[in-house]
Amino acid sequence: LPFFIAVLLNEFRHFSGFFRVLVYLPVMLPPIVAVLLWRYFYDPGNGLFNSLLRSAGLPESQWTQSSSTAMISLVLVSTWANLGGATLMYLAALQGIQGELYEAAELDGASVWQRLRHVTLPQMRFIMLVLLLLQIIATMQVFIEPFALTGTSNPDTITVLVLVYRYAFTVNQDFGLAAAMSMLLFVVLGAFSALYLRLTRTAD
Repeated sequence: LPFFIAVLLNEFRHFSGFFRVLVYLPVMLPPIVAVLLWRYFYDPGNGLFNSLLRSAGLPESQWTQSSSTAMISLVLVSTWANLGGATLMYLAALQGIQGELYEAAELDGASVWQRLRHVTLPQMRFIMLVLLLLQIIATMQVFIEPFALTGTSNPDTITVLVLVYRYAFTVNQDFGLAAAMSMLLFVVLGAFSALYLRLTRTAD
């Protein structure tokens, strides 16, 4: 999603600065503020989303309370709150692609999709891999969204850190198991971080 938003922003010739600020604005909000804002949106009673559904004559949803929509709701919150940084990184990489490549593709009769596939994607391969690693690392550390929106007892929104928290403070207070899980998480994140550092050093 950040990549395709960056592609769209890169095509804008007017008000590009405004749209960039608009995309990056959620990143500047404190995480708990962003989560509380979406908590109001998801409120099953007078929340914004259900109010819109009622005004459109559509059935309401439980959002974070329903097992079928709880995790999707958390993913939407996390994506909205964090896509700004990745979008600007993609945008900076897009603007670093030489214009001559697109001009040559246009002279060869390449369509917009063909230019994206054969020029943009190959040139963006490295930055996409790096950001994928960073997003994997960030996803393994998701805690605020499920903790503030659904609590730690909802089985439909369990993340790694929520699971560690549950074992340490709510389920039998097994600090040993929680510490072991934390150490395992540390090792996995360390492996991804080492891969990230290796890739960036190779690029340098």
